[in-house]
Amino acid sequence: MPKLQFYLYDINYKIVGGKPVIYLFGTTLDGQQVCIKDDSFAPYFYVEEKEGLKEKIEKLKVEEENETFYVTNIEQENKKLLEKEIALLKIFVNVPKAVNAIREIIKAWDIDEFEKPSKNSQTHHKSALNTDAKQGYSNPSGIKIFEYDISFTRRYIIDKNLLPMNLVQAECEKIIEQSRVPVYSGKKIEQFNEDQSPNPKILSFDIETYSQKNKRIDPENQSILMLAVYGQNLKKVITWKSFKTNDETIEFVKSESEVIERFKEIISDYKPDIITGYFSDGFDFPFIKTRAKKYKTKLDLGLDFSELHIEGKKIQTAEITGIVHVDIFKFIKKIMGRSMETDVFTLDAVSNEILGEHKHEVEIGELTSAWDNSDAESLNKFIKYNLHDAELVFNLCTKLLPNIIELVKIVGLPLFDIPRLSFSQLVEWYVIRQAKQANELIPNKPDHREQEIRFKKRIHGAFVYEPTPGFYENIAVFDYRSLYPSIIASHNISPGTFRCECCADKKAVPYEEARYWFCQNKKGFVSRIIEDLITRRARIKEMLKKQKNPLLSARSDALKLLANSFYGYLGFSAARWYFIEGAESTTAFGRHYIKKVISKAEEQGFKVLYSDSLPHDRMIFVKTPKGDIKLKKIGELYENFKEGYKTLSYDTGGNVTFKNILQVIRHELGKENKLLKINTKYGTTIVTNQHSVYSYTDGMKLTKGEDLKKGDYLISLTKPELSIKYFEGTIFDIAEMKLREYSDKLFLYKDDNKFPPKKGKCPYCGKTVYLSTHVNLQHKERKCKLNKNSKFKFVGADTALVGKIPRYWKLDEELAWLMGFYCAEGSVSESNTKTGIKHLLSFGGQDINLIKKVKKIIDNRIGANLKIIENFDKRINKKMYYYRLQRVPIVPLFKYGFDCGKGSEFKRVPFFIFNAEEKLKKAFIKGYLDGDGQKEKDKRYLTKFIRFSTKSKELAIGLQFLLKSLDLGKNHFGKEIKHVSWSYRKDKPKICTLRVQSAKKSENNFCLAEIRKIEQVPNEKYVYDLEVKNSHNFVDAEGMILVHNTDSVFLLLDKKTKNDAIKFVEQVNLDLPGIMELDYENYYPAGIFVSTKAKEMGAKKKYALIDEKNNLKIRGFETVRRNWSFIAKEVQKEVLKIILKDKDAKKAAEYVKKMIGDLRANKIPTDKMVIFTQLQKEISEYASAGPHVAAAQRMKDKGIDVGPGSMIKFVIIKGDGIKKSTSRIRDRVRLLEEISQKDYDSEYYIENQILPSVERIFAVFSIDILKFVEKQGQSTLGGW
Repeated sequence: MPKLQFYLYDINYKIVGGKPVIYLFGTTLDGQQVCIKDDSFAPYFYVEEKEGLKEKIEKLKVEEENETFYVTNIEQENKKLLEKEIALLKIFVNVPKAVNAIREIIKAWDIDEFEKPSKNSQTHHKSALNTDAKQGYSNPSGIKIFEYDISFTRRYIIDKNLLPMNLVQAECEKIIEQSRVPVYSGKKIEQFNEDQSPNPKILSFDIETYSQKNKRIDPENQSILMLAVYGQNLKKVITWKSFKTNDETIEFVKSESEVIERFKEIISDYKPDIITGYFSDGFDFPFIKTRAKKYKTKLDLGLDFSELHIEGKKIQTAEITGIVHVDIFKFIKKIMGRSMETDVFTLDAVSNEILGEHKHEVEIGELTSAWDNSDAESLNKFIKYNLHDAELVFNLCTKLLPNIIELVKIVGLPLFDIPRLSFSQLVEWYVIRQAKQANELIPNKPDHREQEIRFKKRIHGAFVYEPTPGFYENIAVFDYRSLYPSIIASHNISPGTFRCECCADKKAVPYEEARYWFCQNKKGFVSRIIEDLITRRARIKEMLKKQKNPLLSARSDALKLLANSFYGYLGFSAARWYFIEGAESTTAFGRHYIKKVISKAEEQGFKVLYSDSLPHDRMIFVKTPKGDIKLKKIGELYENFKEGYKTLSYDTGGNVTFKNILQVIRHELGKENKLLKINTKYGTTIVTNQHSVYSYTDGMKLTKGEDLKKGDYLISLTKPELSIKYFEGTIFDIAEMKLREYSDKLFLYKDDNKFPPKKGKCPYCGKTVYLSTHVNLQHKERKCKLNKNSKFKFVGADTALVGKIPRYWKLDEELAWLMGFYCAEGSVSESNTKTGIKHLLSFGGQDINLIKKVKKIIDNRIGANLKIIENFDKRINKKMYYYRLQRVPIVPLFKYGFDCGKGSEFKRVPFFIFNAEEKLKKAFIKGYLDGDGQKEKDKRYLTKFIRFSTKSKELAIGLQFLLKSLDLGKNHFGKEIKHVSWSYRKDKPKICTLRVQSAKKSENNFCLAEIRKIEQVPNEKYVYDLEVKNSHNFVDAEGMILVHNTDSVFLLLDKKTKNDAIKFVEQVNLDLPGIMELDYENYYPAGIFVSTKAKEMGAKKKYALIDEKNNLKIRGFETVRRNWSFIAKEVQKEVLKIILKDKDAKKAAEYVKKMIGDLRANKIPTDKMVIFTQLQKEISEYASAGPHVAAAQRMKDKGIDVGPGSMIKFVIIKGDGIKKSTSRIRDRVRLLEEISQKDYDSEYYIENQILPSVERIFAVFSIDILKFVEKQGQSTLGGW
């Protein structure tokens, strides 16, 4: 029977002939959608074995609503329950529904009944069942029943050890069955490969609907106006209103029902593996389903022609058989939400943070009016808005899919399930999968009553040393790395190791309320799982240090997410492996170790107060310990840093030279800080608002990012000092190159003979044979794995069929030109064909002389005479010429060996060109410009200049560096041409245009780069700095902008030195068990701790610190909470800054007085008065309507869709003109667009926002801030 390999996407089952049949949906390696049937798997559950029980169960039969359920087989099996041995009966039944029906009967039996023969009939009816019996391990009579609540499809993939989104293999026979895809009957279905990942075909969609003012969205009575779809080579908006347009993406149909029909046709024609939307579970699909039902349109979207299935009422899910529906909103909110900066999960906010893009700005409430009035201009805008939404969703899904797939692979559930599960559910299913492999029985879910009992139990939390409220100086903050997961692993915390007999006399958990201990002799099931997660992630992080891999990075994130969620799962009331003693022990150990650190710190003279740059992708030039110059992301350098690395720096003598990097530092960028993108004429840098860069007025000076403005000048360097490493004649050996995934696929050959699949005389043994097979199998002495010590001189793939290339390549001007031309007009590709993967190096262009030059260079080196292909391109109405070489090793040679990259966005200058001889650099640049540049005279100045555009940022940076390192002469006015200006396309910001020129404001080795624009970009969790030997600066590669580096790295604690702090951490870590480790976070010169209203002691989570760069770290204050106005946050933050930086509380009080005066004069802009609050439930469900509910109602009245989770923005206005009977705050709520600056109620904001935000800060200094306020009006505090 032939074998079929496919990526498993979806799983379902049907009852066929009274038997369950599993349907597996996926795609083959060549992208063909397929369905594989398996009728060999039977549903089952377990019962604890008792004498006489097997015989009684064997005879069971249940008749229920015209269905018959019965036992088909019983097997005896031994497993472990919470790591203790248990004898079981494995009960197989005829269909999945029979599991619960048979279980209900067994649950109703008396414990004595199965020990003696039954006199009753074994056929039961539903009415006779005891439905009040307790759910769980046992019924009231003591019969223990297990694993009855595992769904049939999930049971199948667990038992078969199949991982969705991985390669599965089956022995298959094609059968005829109604289906949109080929159907096979499968046998021996098994996991084939866990390392390969699919490249799914994604289709995104978005709908816009008719809505009326003062009416809720109602799919029964409101139409779909337009529906956008977006995919590979697919951009379309379908609408049933005709209007004048030039937009080719619009498709007009005659009615709304035709919109739905076209949507069905597009899905059928496009054949997506994944269909994605934004809140498509809760809005788009249910809306479409309702409208389709109105027109009696069958939404048979499934690959088996089944209809779109909507399940649930309050929380809905939409499922299509065979096509995975990914609601990307749910994944972002459930899984990513905690780590994101935004508090609001609108498509606009999420796209801005993840993609750096906003939605199109339109007033969506005007769509209905534009539709009714057939306003063509407005409708064209809404069409673009609709399509752009679909595009954003497509891009979000594409970007996040590697992370989702890695979670799928680790947890082992289908892709459809992952975005819809909570952290605890993900952890639980991961444990369930591990349980199968460990022969552990899966505990049952607790019933509702048991969950209520568990929920009332509270775990004694972590210890926090509470400081007395006050202002402090020289504060050290430290934290344990992954504290709780590492405690669980290090102390073997697991249900099966709890209070073991063998370790009762050993050291107990430091828990005050009971004596707990855990086995020290045998590793527990849960602790082993967590340790495996932590160690797997550590191994992956080590691999990532050596080589960046997006899939490994996603896997690392997934493992971290699971490990960090485990502690919460142990105490989760609905958990199967609920283990409150384990959770209590974990926090007890946590308190123990924190107290231990505090005690040690105090013993050594530290006073304990409290215990609890550039972004990752910015490029810098580094020189490796081997002397190669490479372009690296600063975050990657942090992950892979080794001694001996150097980076570009500007020294005191005015030279741009490579200097030793002492260390790379990573800081956590708090929410209080910002990332600023500073765009200049000569390049761009991105720094934090507190990071210093070099600006220039009368000379160089350091300026914080937040203090820069448009028109200021930064420093753009040129003329780096370089030593030559690569000379003409340098030989590159493919056997010594790092070819990544190709390293194991390539072989060295004795000769470059190629053998066709036909009979002929073998040149090695003289036999007449079928050449390709014979030579490949019988003459393995002619090839070997890549090995620099081998004398073989050719490189090829594994078979005798394919061609080879020379092993050795000599660097000369021809090869340098060829690589330059490749970066402009070349490509490498690996494409699937019927005969296998095709590996191709290709060059194309309109100038046949350039293609002939390519042909000459390559033909001479490989000993071939390949043809130039001529083609007429109708798009440009010109002839095109192509030179193509099909050899497996040529692709990794150019992509990895020569380090040229692949694809228009990812090409780069080969590292060896940077410090090659000047003639080789010039040859490379000439090759690039011959293909992609302009070299012409400037009409204004009769000056020659070079200009080029590229989508590859890395290539642009590399070319800039090369050009700045060359002597390019002078312009018409005698000025040196040594600078490179940068500009960016507004319509296509990825495309940057560079121009080589002189500069008006040029000094020695730098020019002044005028700031054109400063904008805030989405924050990242970490930012990075370099400490450079004998220098306080380094160079951001894009424009070679000079930035300042870190002045200090480790802590200064009171009178202690940084070395004291480092030694202290080392001493603590020596005593920690297992994988536990203490980290220092930072040193802060000053900090303030304030009390809560009810306590004299400092609030555990209410403090503010300032570091040596004047960055604020704020916890628990209104500045980091969303339900306060912008003005309250701004005032509070500025007060903290003045107090911590200037150490002047009175100055801060004067600032508050001034702001109150400005508020009363209505000088503060209205947008700073906006208050944010999240709607927690439907408007109608609120018993009393607070201000945010009133605002939500106003939004709804305007046709804006609001519901649970919506962020509500509003302003409180004055009471003038409002009736006394409606003087409540909620009656003075307005939306921002409804008011002007004179309307807001300044007294409300002073008393309810400004003063409460600073009152307790000033209380630390015994300052009564109220004395600065001259009260007006009759507003009262807390007037909600």
